Amino acid sequence: MINNETGILRKVIVHHPDDGIEVITPKNALKFLYDDIVFLPLMRQEHELFTSVLAHFAGKENVIDTLQMLVEVLKINPLNSKDKLIQYIADLENLEEEETEKIRSLNAEDLAYTLFTGILKSTEVSILPPLPNYVFTRDIGVVVNDHVLICHASKKARTRESILTRYIIYYHPEFLSFQENGDAKIVDMTKKGDEHTLEGGDVMMLDKDHLLVGCSERSTPEAFNSLKEELFQKGVIDNVVRIVIAKDRSSMHIDTLFTQISTNEYVIYEDTLRSDIIKVTKYCNDGSKKEYSTLYDFFVDYNPQMKFILCGNGDETFGAREQWTDGCNLVTVKNGVAIAYDRNFHTAIALKNAGYRVINAKDFLAEAPEPTTVEKTIIAIPSTELSRARGGPHCMTFPISRA
Repeated sequence: MINNETGILRKVIVHHPDDGIEVITPKNALKFLYDDIVFLPLMRQEHELFTSVLAHFAGKENVIDTLQMLVEVLKINPLNSKDKLIQYIADLENLEEEETEKIRSLNAEDLAYTLFTGILKSTEVSILPPLPNYVFTRDIGVVVNDHVLICHASKKARTRESILTRYIIYYHPEFLSFQENGDAKIVDMTKKGDEHTLEGGDVMMLDKDHLLVGCSERSTPEAFNSLKEELFQKGVIDNVVRIVIAKDRSSMHIDTLFTQISTNEYVIYEDTLRSDIIKVTKYCNDGSKKEYSTLYDFFVDYNPQMKFILCGNGDETFGAREQWTDGCNLVTVKNGVAIAYDRNFHTAIALKNAGYRVINAKDFLAEAPEPTTVEKTIIAIPSTELSRARGGPHCMTFPISRA
């Protein structure tokens, strides 16, 4: 159950940077949606520190890697689904029969490795394209109250991500509670057609009655309308707020522009807050709707106590630089406690001015405070390599349970 962005994090899905990332070269980087190549060993160290902080609050057993989940489903092989999955991927990737048979012969561990990395472990040869963006598990799915949304990636480089996500969500025991009556509590955007693309970075739970959904470079108006109608029809939520942003690489999802760190606080890019380019409309399940001139107008109408902490501390130049390196993209582990990238110094100053303690992750873990005692704190993780992949801490989490 998820009905907010700031409740105590109980369980979260992540994906450790895998060997497929080393298949990226300067020539193919843009094809795989990377602006640069990364140094994988350091990227892994940064991610491990990130997941250690998550585990400090949620418990190590509740920080679940998708590789582990895929292996477990492949071993269960419900309804002989493994063969169907392999054939579907073979058709998608135009594999030769010989290549398909090599994949089909793999055990569960090696098969999961190959489906994520594209590499045959026995030969270290790439047989499929890699999935370097799967590290951003926010985009694969979102829990909306007691339903789970399977997202539909917009870029061809991420198509197999959606397929693997469907397989995990439909068959892994972790998601059985969403299928008490068949798939009644699953909203599957991959079934709705190529124009209905929606990625999880454009979906945020404001509260149990309000869902924010972006229309962006990656998420289409067709997907928004379809999602809204299905959620209303199923009685999942009362209000869906559409936020139309520029179709721009620097703001590919709404969570690149703002994220919530407490009941009354957002970290936000100042250009976003009062921009008349961003269109905001609240749709209600009773058929009514309300339009807002700016995002600011919506937030203060929703909560007059809402405060805004500006990316780059409100400086135009630093704001633009730090928005690019995900200064607005934090993930909250409990109300008033969030994880951020350490490289966004000026945003850190703004957070300190707002009363937050900013501490680097190694020092925080060395202190090892009881989670219930931690308040008004930003935990900064190293981000030299993670930030090159064009996503932040919010992007790297798929929360499936919050208090």
